[in-house]
Amino acid sequence: MASLLPHLRLIHHVRGRLRLRLRTGVSHWLAQYPDAVPEAWLAQLPGIAALRLNKAAASLVIEYDARRIPPQWWERLLHSRDEALPDLLAEVGLIVDRAHLFSHPSEGVFA
Repeated sequence: MASLLPHLRLIHHVRGRLRLRLRTGVSHWLAQYPDAVPEAWLAQLPGIAALRLNKAAASLVIEYDARRIPPQWWERLLHSRDEALPDLLAEVGLIVDRAHLFSHPSEGVFA
């Protein structure tokens, strides 16, 4: 997960819904791992209501519970450094195994 953050750019955000542009690195990753379904893993996180990945448009729409995840948290997430990620995720109750944050996608983190 941490390795994907630099490749995401916020293009639209209203309370409870945001759209991210997937930069070249993510598009390349998706092409390398066509069976990987990151949105399935992400949709299971507390506070995430829905995700829609559009590979052709290189975008990801995330609908979230703004009572659980404050809108300003997303900006902080997208600009966070690797070492700050566990604490940032813990702030909103997204407890993730630290090893998964830094794993390579081919190891099944997103499967």
